[in-house]
Amino acid sequence: MLGLYPAVSVDIDQIHELTSIVREARQQIFADGVVTSTAQKKKIMEEFYGAEAPQEVDVQPPEVVSTKGCGSKLPSRVEKALKLKNKPMRQCKKCQEWGHHDSRNCNKFKEKEKMRSRRNSDV
Repeated sequence: MLGLYPAVSVDIDQIHELTSIVREARQQIFADGVVTSTAQKKKIMEEFYGAEAPQEVDVQPPEVVSTKGCGSKLPSRVEKALKLKNKPMRQCKKCQEWGHHDSRNCNKFKEKEKMRSRRNSDV
C-alpha cells in the first residue's frame, strides 16, 4: 500500500482516489467478518487466485531425517590413548625409533628443520 503513494504523490486528487480505492477494498475484504466454513474459504481462495484447487493432491510426505545433536561424540583423552595403544608400532627410517610416526612426520627432524629455517631467515 505504501509503495503506491510515492507514485501518485504529485497530485492530491490521485492520492484521494487511491485512498478511496484502498478503503473500498478493505471494506470488501473485512465486511463479512470471519469466514468459518471451509467451503467459503475454498471459494474465496479460488476467486483470489483465479484457479480451482485440485481435488486430489499428489504430494508425498518427506523422508524422516534425524537432525538432533551434533552427529558424533568427541573422544576423551583416555579413548584416544586406548586407540593409539592398539595401533601397531612402526620404525621411523629417519630417527630409527619405534613409535607411531614415520619419516614423513618425524618430530625430531621437523624441529631441526624449524631451527634451520629460523637461522636462514635471520641472515
